[in-house]
Amino acid sequence: MKSMIHYLLIVIVLTGLITGEIHNACEICTCDNLDKPITVHCDSKNLSNLTNIRFNSSIETLSFINNSLTFKSVDDLETINNITSLKSLILSNNPLSTISEFSSSNLTNLQLENTYLKTATFPKSYENSTNLQSIVLSNNKLGKLTRENFKSLSSLTKISLDNAQLNTIDHDTFTSLSTSLQSISLVSNSLKSAEFLPTLNNLLSINFDKNKFQQLPTEIIKPVRTKHFFFRDNQINIIDELSPLYYWTKTNLTGIEIYLNNNPFDCCQSRWFIHYLTGSNNLVKDSFNLTCALPQAYTGRRLIDLHVDSMDCSTKPVYPSNKLTIVVLCLMGVFIFILIVVGTALRRRNRNYFGRRQQYETIPSADIPT
Repeated sequence: MKSMIHYLLIVIVLTGLITGEIHNACEICTCDNLDKPITVHCDSKNLSNLTNIRFNSSIETLSFINNSLTFKSVDDLETINNITSLKSLILSNNPLSTISEFSSSNLTNLQLENTYLKTATFPKSYENSTNLQSIVLSNNKLGKLTRENFKSLSSLTKISLDNAQLNTIDHDTFTSLSTSLQSISLVSNSLKSAEFLPTLNNLLSINFDKNKFQQLPTEIIKPVRTKHFFFRDNQINIIDELSPLYYWTKTNLTGIEIYLNNNPFDCCQSRWFIHYLTGSNNLVKDSFNLTCALPQAYTGRRLIDLHVDSMDCSTKPVYPSNKLTIVVLCLMGVFIFILIVVGTALRRRNRNYFGRRQQYETIPSADIPT
């Protein structure tokens, strides 16, 4: 019964919005305090604009998850910018398409997950948002990041770009954030390199889980302040004396944690790494989960259970460089087979021909009478 009454109230209020009647936000949304709300949730209210809604200036957290807001109108932008106490704005699951021009000076957290973004460029209005520390841009179609994207930001400490269809991040992308950025999450993208890392002087944590790294990037060889590296579920197959991990051991780096679970390790090519994992200065915090993918004799074996001295790596598997090599080899085999068949047939025919000629008798010449 209560839910039915609540539903009817919402319908009445929304009808008022259509007719132009001004309503307090707490009549439509869920507020923690009706008189002086601090947290307001306007999730799933089918809102397409904020024209007829009044928001109290005391609001610190405002959520509009799963609506139809675009913030293309000046009125809607001013409605948000006039909430002077606003610190956290959550707009996930709205069809924004571009990053809206907010300029709230107290804003510290902005969440734009799944908002149909195809670019991560922040407008100049964000130069006023000097307190903005955390941004979520996950589940968008960004593709590539460049320096232009974040040049209006200067105080950001944390950014989440998970599942953003990223395949390229330019080396100077985070230049404006070189001293402020402390944490980046790039889970579930298509990244293969990390040229941007040396520009981040105060980075503490970087998460590259579920990307396409085939080896540990050389950019992590000298971590300035970074303490947490995540490379789980990538395509890393060899860690040897050329790896940044080897350099870490030689320079006695400590206090670093790296995670490498679910990578297809070639254990015969990673014997140095296997030996390293058994040492006392092991920085790989999920080493007990690491298993071999190659060679076949060791597939599924845990690296920490192997003994380098007793491993049989004498027979190296053959890895065709690509499908073209396989096709060429097959065609050569077919060609050689045809040559053998044709040659054998010709030899048999010639043998039979000369055998029949030897059986012919010489016909005597007839005398011509004189």
